[in-house]
Amino acid sequence: MGCINETIILDDWKEIAKEKVLEKLLGLNTIFIPHRSAEVYSGYPILEDSLGIPFFGNRALLRAEERTGPYKVEKDQDYLVKLAGVPIPKKFSSPEEIDRPVMVKATKAIGKRHFERRFPVVRSPEEYEAKCEELVKKGRTESERKTIEANFRAAPIEEYIPGEKINLNFFYSPIHNELELLGCDTRMQFPNGEELAHQPASLRESKIEKAFEMGERFVCATRKEFEPGIIGPFALQTVADENENLRVYDVSLRIPGSPDTEFTPYTGYLYGISVSFGRRIAMEIKEAILASRLEEIVT
Repeated sequence: MGCINETIILDDWKEIAKEKVLEKLLGLNTIFIPHRSAEVYSGYPILEDSLGIPFFGNRALLRAEERTGPYKVEKDQDYLVKLAGVPIPKKFSSPEEIDRPVMVKATKAIGKRHFERRFPVVRSPEEYEAKCEELVKKGRTESERKTIEANFRAAPIEEYIPGEKINLNFFYSPIHNELELLGCDTRMQFPNGEELAHQPASLRESKIEKAFEMGERFVCATRKEFEPGIIGPFALQTVADENENLRVYDVSLRIPGSPDTEFTPYTGYLYGISVSFGRRIAMEIKEAILASRLEEIVT
């Protein structure tokens, strides 16, 4: 139905790297499009090393999204945003420095949802220790409890800014050497912090130029450290501070979890029609094939 031509049903995400599955995918001239579920349920070694099919985007960048846990790399997203010189919340090097509300950006790193992100807010070194103890007690085994504590204490600590949040959903095209703003969105959450819904949003016009500047700086930073840098979709998740600045607190280095981008006005201005991330990726692939430049957008 719709855009689905064929399905391959597996018992587990990891089976995508099995020889018989890869043979079928290669036979179908498949180009793999990375997304968060693939990262979570397949695991990075599979996506980076075992998925022997063309991969839309820069697969070397995927792990840079992780700040803690077994898949963290040294040059992670925090390193890249700092290199890019975009506005970010204040960072704290140790819990003893906490003198205001801060977020502890620790992943759960256990069980099936070991990439789960619920960032607790604490206001003092004492609250930091209490929150760590509270989370550790939720571990089901001694091994899990040790993992939770290790990841909590290794997690970045950054200033909590209680402003409005808006995601800037970009697409960098190597074919056109151009950065596009596909759309903006914001999110609603349940009281427990779990995601509830997405809402499309349009950024105030006077802030659009600043948004592009932030996106372009980030593209350049990824080029320096993960050549050829960003290919295709990514998002800068920002929070608006009291001085009307947008500060980047998180980055998506693949298709963002933002299904509403086509319902914002930006692609309509550029293309005359609303364009989703999926359609924009398809457009890029088609142009690359017609221009014999496919190797520039896959890794």
